[in-house]
Amino acid sequence: MPTIQVRTDDRTKTDSTALFQRLGITMSDAINLFLRQSVMRGGIPFPLTVTGMPEIGAEIFENEAFIDALKRYKSISGKEDFDIAKTEPFFRAVKTLNSDKSMRITLQENAVKVRLNNKGEDYILDYNFEEPDSVFILSRRDGKLFVKGCNLNEISETLELFK
Repeated sequence: MPTIQVRTDDRTKTDSTALFQRLGITMSDAINLFLRQSVMRGGIPFPLTVTGMPEIGAEIFENEAFIDALKRYKSISGKEDFDIAKTEPFFRAVKTLNSDKSMRITLQENAVKVRLNNKGEDYILDYNFEEPDSVFILSRRDGKLFVKGCNLNEISETLELFK
């Protein structure tokens, strides 16, 4: 039977071992349960959320577009980790828009881009993690590209300027 090694901090190991003992299972049993449930469900067997933003986690981080973007990021970059907490201010702002809920999300090392439709118009929102209070909005009309920068709390007003 194959062996899997897992690295974790001392407290997590101690706390989880104590919990599993109370449940009457071993650490190995618990990891196998997780793996089997993941295979059976075709994904992580519990919601992925970020502490402190449950409303964002439920609507964005469990969203198919976000999950697809995360899979593409990991596949293209070859990295297993992506700090989704960096996207939280941006998605909190995007959540306030009255836009078509179908969006295409692209995750990059230091940025996230979202293609969305807002009131019948297509836009790309470009959010750079190094400038966490601002976003660039791109729109194409009549073969010309229009770009406007704004603060996160001004996205809706800035979209109106494109009309």
